[in-house]
Amino acid sequence: MIIRPAQVTDAPAMGRVMVDTFLTAHHGQMPEEAWQKRKTEWTHDVSARNWTRAIAEIDDGNEAECIYVAVTTEGEVVGLAMGHPAATAQTGEIGALYVQPAHQGQGIGRQLVQAVAAHLATTGITALHIAVLAANRPARRFYEAIGGRVVGEREFDEEGFLLPEVVYGWPDIRVFF
Repeated sequence: MIIRPAQVTDAPAMGRVMVDTFLTAHHGQMPEEAWQKRKTEWTHDVSARNWTRAIAEIDDGNEAECIYVAVTTEGEVVGLAMGHPAATAQTGEIGALYVQPAHQGQGIGRQLVQAVAAHLATTGITALHIAVLAANRPARRFYEAIGGRVVGEREFDEEGFLLPEVVYGWPDIRVFF
């Protein structure tokens, strides 16, 4: 598996990974109405356009943010992660972390988190956070397995529904490298 910075040409594959993985992971974890709306309106193309825009912003000099992809030796994008500074000084946040279900359990998620953490550390970030739906037990177990501790709770607006999230944190980003 190769972990590398995302390129604009990765955007279509990233759109598929994000939409398909999100819909698979969150079915039953949010109100069915919100999930169905996502399924109907959030297409691979919509997601790909958003990734294209985000990658272009980084390419244009937004060095504080980063997007990494996990690519098989055959060139297939099977995972992605996006990081950026959080509102709190010297804290970074992973805003997206998705690995196709068929490739989960192989260390790819950990490698993506490590890549984002290493990048953010170069910008002066010293701590890391990631939020997850409170109902997403598999993701929560993953974050706990890589040393994350609950540092907060909040609500996330998903299609007009306020869903509880748990925020995991690592006070010292260097644990990842």
